[in-house]
Amino acid sequence: MKYVIGMATGLLLLAGCSSTTEEQLESGYSRIMTADGEVTHVCRSEQTVGTNFKKRSCRSIKQLEEDREAAQDFMQYYQGQMLTPVVN
Repeated sequence: MKYVIGMATGLLLLAGCSSTTEEQLESGYSRIMTADGEVTHVCRSEQTVGTNFKKRSCRSIKQLEEDREAAQDFMQYYQGQMLTPVVN
């Protein structure tokens, strides 16, 4: 019985993986796409500090855009702070 359940679970996992493809890009990046060709995630390999091991980090397109917007807001805020004259 355990064997049958294990096989069924394995087949379900493989079926889920077959609906996505992965395209390797240069610089250690890769894109995960649906069967329609829509990019869902961007992954990259990051080396952990102090080791030779690499860790795979994947982020959705929405997360990447939110991070980009947050970085732009951060830069605009601090550039504005630097341009403000200091009055003594």
